[in-house]
Amino acid sequence: MPLVAVHVLWVIKGLGPGGAERLLVALAGAHDPKMATFECAYVVPEKRHLVAEMEAAGVPCKCVSRHRRDLWWPMRLTHMVRSGDFDVVHVHSPLPGSVARLAVRTMPKAKRPAVFTTEHNAWKTFRLPTRWLNRLTNRRDRFTFAVSNEVAGSLRGPVVDRSAVLVHGVQLDAVRAATASRNATRESLGVKSDDVLVVSVANFRAQKDHPNLLRACAELQRRGVPLHVAVVGQGPLANDVHALRDELGLGAAVQVLGYRADAVNVLAAADVFVLASRWEGLPVALMEAAALGVPAVLTQVGGMPEAMGADGAQWVPAGDSIALADGLQALITNPSRRAVLAARSTAASAAFDISRAAAEIERRYVPPVPQWVPPVGLEDLVVREALPADEAAAVALCNEVLDLGNADFADHFHWKHRENPFGSSPMWIAMDGGRVVAVRVFMRWEFQCDGRTVRAVRAVDTATHPDYQGRGLFTMLTLHGLAEMEADGVEFIFNTPNDKSRPGYLKMGWREVGRLAPVVFVKPTAALRVVRSRVPAALAPEPLSVGVSVDDWVANGGFASAVERSARRGSGPGVLATPLSQAFVTWRFGSALQPCRVVDDGKAAVVVERRRRGAVSELVCLLSLGQQRYVDRLLRSTMRDVGADTAIRLGSANLLGGFVSLPRVGPRLTCRMLRPDPVPPLHDWALTLGDVVLF
Repeated sequence: MPLVAVHVLWVIKGLGPGGAERLLVALAGAHDPKMATFECAYVVPEKRHLVAEMEAAGVPCKCVSRHRRDLWWPMRLTHMVRSGDFDVVHVHSPLPGSVARLAVRTMPKAKRPAVFTTEHNAWKTFRLPTRWLNRLTNRRDRFTFAVSNEVAGSLRGPVVDRSAVLVHGVQLDAVRAATASRNATRESLGVKSDDVLVVSVANFRAQKDHPNLLRACAELQRRGVPLHVAVVGQGPLANDVHALRDELGLGAAVQVLGYRADAVNVLAAADVFVLASRWEGLPVALMEAAALGVPAVLTQVGGMPEAMGADGAQWVPAGDSIALADGLQALITNPSRRAVLAARSTAASAAFDISRAAAEIERRYVPPVPQWVPPVGLEDLVVREALPADEAAAVALCNEVLDLGNADFADHFHWKHRENPFGSSPMWIAMDGGRVVAVRVFMRWEFQCDGRTVRAVRAVDTATHPDYQGRGLFTMLTLHGLAEMEADGVEFIFNTPNDKSRPGYLKMGWREVGRLAPVVFVKPTAALRVVRSRVPAALAPEPLSVGVSVDDWVANGGFASAVERSARRGSGPGVLATPLSQAFVTWRFGSALQPCRVVDDGKAAVVVERRRRGAVSELVCLLSLGQQRYVDRLLRSTMRDVGADTAIRLGSANLLGGFVSLPRVGPRLTCRMLRPDPVPPLHDWALTLGDVVLF
């Protein structure tokens, strides 16, 4: 299960009984709430037929218009997008979707939700201004779902390369349960058991071409074919449909039922389903009819032929009432033909399970791992996970390229990556002619969240031989690592890259969580020197003699006592905190290769190291246990004891204790999720400097 459910805002024109709207109701019931939660914004206030069903499925709905001609709805939708703490904005209508996309673009980059689109109709069916606005605003969408191949073929621009056909569907079991009401519904319609009932479910719009259907019915009546037709729908052309039915003299043979909340029950009562549409995406009513095993007479438009197959329905050309009458007559008068097509409808319905679409959408909410193409000249490069026999060459390359000049680097590497209690670090290498030319190492890490262990890694050591730099090997090794660690159950990667490397990570799907908040106590006599020393801290800490070693502290029970009395943050719901075990503390802070000391006065304990930052000596608090006021008091006294100019830690400021925030100074935390989760917000990370500083 994911760490945190993705929070999604659906944006749609209305929640009337149309196909796209009913798909949302089906999705609301199919999505796993542990994977994704939803809210819905809609624009047209009178189109609220499905609000009750949506909210019963756990999706709060908000209309951003106060009346039909409200011109301020774009501002309200923008406010909702910007203030709703959404991970994803998923648009289902072109005009409100364009407004939502523009709202996302006005947000700070680190807080922008990802934008997804589901295109329910071919672009050619949109009005020209809407079509162009949709095309101009969707260029930065993360992904687009097209409900049929015809819809996908109508897409234009950059969106084409980030799109796929996704047949949506219905809740098959719920639809099939409507067969229990078949006899009662037929009786309510005055249809006898041996009558052949033809049903059409389609809103009264030009797209659905009800005049074509009514003229076909008049032709059947002229031929003397027994006629029992029920038409379910609502919309702006309702009066025209009633008037044409009366003009054609169809009378009781064609019942225009209007809007029916139980439209699926009317379908279940049918012997034949018919759609006379001029154009379509993939109508929900057709999928419901197929799930019920109702044979269909359909016009050859949109996604219907590809969904049902050439032999899956009685196909007729659009706009031809005589051909439509012929198709209906072929089923009304031929029970064996109806039985054949009923079986084919049932078979086709297997592809209309909405749970498949929900699972695919949830999977897509995670940024896909990009594909890396080897540059010219490196097609024969071997990329693989490193073996134990490769480690010496990899370590030598790191030591050379990073210009460490460190005779102890092999020991340092072994400590970091092989003695880690969270597990040995996975490493990937690139080899050219049997020589290691690039290395990428990820350090295993773990967090506790709501009593569950969350497996993660830190993106740490990397090196590329100078002859191969600038050719994408860093990206290549990173992407290989992402794919294999995802399969291994790692949930996310985190790090604090510098300004030079951060853009490369962002291109590979990393998200910026936010800037960590260091707070500092400055010795008054050193204030000017601190202001002038705005340079990175030295990589290696300086020796300290204050306090006791970590090994002695742990061995003598100090660690256990400090944990017992600690008020350390990290126990709240949804908070990620590194688990503090003796094994972790001894490994992370007790190595002779990384000199740390523990100062424990019985009320608080701090694990500290000292580093140079230009002309400034800085006492770094890697870990603290105890109430904040006692921790800060202990840090101040320790700073004086070691002769440091400043003491620094992560967390909230303590003005009474002299610890003030350093605005725009802390490292930027970034994260790459490998599961369908949103990136946890900054306030859910209970990090210490010991979790994020380089070592």
